[in-house]
Amino acid sequence: MKSINPTLRISELDALRGIAAMAVLLFHFTSGIAKNWTFHLYDPPFQFPHGGAGVDLFFMISGFVIFMTLDRARSATHFAIGRFSRLYPTFWACAAITLLVTANWGLPGMEVTPRDALWNITMLPRFVRAQMIDGAYWSLEFELLFYVAMLILHQLGAFKKLTIPLLLLWLAAAAAAHGILTHGSADSTLYRLTGKIKAVTSLDYIHLFGVGMILYDAHRRRAWSVGHTLVLLACAAIAWWKAAFPLHFPLVVGFALLLHLATTGWLPFLNVKPLVFLGAISYPLYLIHQNIGLVLLNALGAVTPNAWLRLGVTIGAMVLLAWVVSVCIERPSMRWIRDRMKRFT
Repeated sequence: MKSINPTLRISELDALRGIAAMAVLLFHFTSGIAKNWTFHLYDPPFQFPHGGAGVDLFFMISGFVIFMTLDRARSATHFAIGRFSRLYPTFWACAAITLLVTANWGLPGMEVTPRDALWNITMLPRFVRAQMIDGAYWSLEFELLFYVAMLILHQLGAFKKLTIPLLLLWLAAAAAAHGILTHGSADSTLYRLTGKIKAVTSLDYIHLFGVGMILYDAHRRRAWSVGHTLVLLACAAIAWWKAAFPLHFPLVVGFALLLHLATTGWLPFLNVKPLVFLGAISYPLYLIHQNIGLVLLNALGAVTPNAWLRLGVTIGAMVLLAWVVSVCIERPSMRWIRDRMKRFT
């Protein structure tokens, strides 16, 4: 199989992150308006109904990148601190900015109590039934729990020789849990226990993380095996079973193919400055765009009735704000934390 040097950063992955972030943003500012909000913000100039599936692509990329990061990590401590520096300072900054904006300019239904706001600091507010500061944060919980599971399994040595059997077992558990929670009795002990286990073991989205993981495994081995095919087929079967809308399954298959081609050097045209730039700011853009963007869309109604202009200004403002957060908070905090990690390890 064609491959690129596994020791180098894969710029095409940054481009895919940028594409995924923009897909989610466009969904929230178009089709998501009617789906997620009971009050009228504006009439979108077009519909982008399946852009929310961009999160599926994020999960696939995470499966690839986290496996790759663990493969290269010097120790569990380096991995944990690296993930902390990547996730938490930027998240806290974006959550604080979002909280201030929505508290002062209002977004009905998104008021957050001080208790709930404090629980958001953990990135796991739903574990204590606290409301999220921004609805887009729902995916962070699954990302974080996936990182923890991956670190534990890596420390146990599970990925040295058992990557394929482990993933097949993980996917089988996900299928069993989905079957129990779909067809079982909500009053049964098995149902309640399954729900709790599912919540902490990444079973909801392991078929998406698994796509990235198995593609990385083939990438690092520079070979494709029957086992890799079996894992992808199992991921596809669960994706088909759990598809939320008619085009969901084809989109998931398309994302998997896109990730494979991007990480094996077949899509060099993705490595262009606009897409790489969006990829570089994709994390703060994802975190900060939704509620602040909706507040701005609403406020712009007093300035112009033109929906295209309101959407364009809002998108530009969110990209600019995400860039500012990236330059002023995300990159400096990562450098500061990682520099100190090097001094003490």
